[in-house]
Amino acid sequence: MKPFILSLLCLFAFSCDSSTTQTASKPVYFDVAGYVKGQIQRLSVQKPTVAKSAFINQKTNNQTTQDIDWEKELELFVQADINKPAFRFSYTVVRPDSLTYQYTLKPTEEKLTVRALTVKLDSTTRQPAQITAVLKSENPLYQSERRIMLASGANGAKGWGVRQYRVEGFQQLTYFDRNEFRVQGSVN
Repeated sequence: MKPFILSLLCLFAFSCDSSTTQTASKPVYFDVAGYVKGQIQRLSVQKPTVAKSAFINQKTNNQTTQDIDWEKELELFVQADINKPAFRFSYTVVRPDSLTYQYTLKPTEEKLTVRALTVKLDSTTRQPAQITAVLKSENPLYQSERRIMLASGANGAKGWGVRQYRVEGFQQLTYFDRNEFRVQGSVN
């Protein structure tokens, strides 16, 4: 009888452990990083033409190019990923409608970089139509804020993908002037 009870206890312990592992690996928040990494792969293969504008400290540069390192270009969007196990309880979730996810950093978690993230899905494809986020970093020597936006949509035979992106904000070192910037691109 004792070996039977011991076997049941072991079975129960293993089944609880495996369900915990499955729950821990399942994303809690919308998988922004997965979507953006998929777009990086797609854009790297397709090499679309991009009309790009950069504004840094009162200087503007415009160019049209196909030569873009998409991993670097969309790096901040990957950094907006909040699906890390340590962040599981760090954000409040609001669903104003069935197509919108709004995540806001809880006041007790002020040291995290991603302060707010919004994902709006397309009603037909259920793919992200727009991703916006606010990222802030601050310490006694440095302060920065970046507001990012990635808009996606249908593009004929090329399928669903990035159509526009924008990164704007500022960086400031203590005792130095504030450096403002804005980079935006339109993918053709």
